[in-house]
Formats: sequence, C-alpha cells, structure tokens
Amino acid sequence: MMRRIVIIGSSFLMIWGLVVLSLGFRDLPIDQRPEWMAWQMILWPIVVLGIAEFGRIAGHVKKGLKVRADRFKIVTHGLPALIIAIAPAGSFTNFFGPQSLWSLLDFPTAKVMAAVWLAFTLWTAWEADIP
Repeated sequence: MMRRIVIIGSSFLMIWGLVVLSLGFRDLPIDQRPEWMAWQMILWPIVVLGIAEFGRIAGHVKKGLKVRADRFKIVTHGLPALIIAIAPAGSFTNFFGPQSLWSLLDFPTAKVMAAVWLAFTLWTAWEADIP
C-alpha cells in the first residue's frame, strides 16, 4: 500500500516539477513555441531508451526469466507523461486559461521533459521474476 502511495505522490511531483521548470518560458507567445522541435526532441528519448529496454527484456527472456509489467506505474506515471507529451500546443492554455500554471505544460521544454519522464517510466516498469 505504501508503495502505491509513493508512486502516486511521485507522479504528482513530476507534473508539478514540469510546471515549475517551465516558469521561465511563461512570457513566450503560443505562436512562438516550435511544436515540430518539441516532437523531434520527444521521439529521441523514447526511441533510444525503447531500444535499450527491448534488448534488456529480450536478454531476460532468453535466460528463461518471466518478464512482467508494473501496470500501476505505467498508469500513474506513463499516462500523465503521455498526455503532456502528445497534447497539441496550446491545449492546456485553452482548457485552463492563459493565466493558469497548467498553461506552462504547453511549452516545448515541458513536452520534452514529459517525454523523458515517459521513457524512464517505460524503462523502469518492466521487472524480471527470478524463479
């Protein structure tokens, strides 16, 4: 039970961290946020860590170990990171308003950090059971 509380708490702290780290970019107008650059920077961490993780999991399977996913971690950390990373530019600003702290999640910096967060979540969500 305590593990689940810590995972949920760390998920909220990651979202808050994205907002705080994006505070410096708040004055930048929406039309000056290069979405294509954010998409390019989002894909690289996911692809690189995905290849590394696939190699690690394949090695475990070859050794005869049973590999399982931590679905709770994927839902509580992966889903918010995925939503932040793939949301179109301006969607948080339009939904929460331009003066909201949540509008900071529209900046490319927040999207890149969310993509790295998603990549690390997917990287650490797989566990090999030792017989």
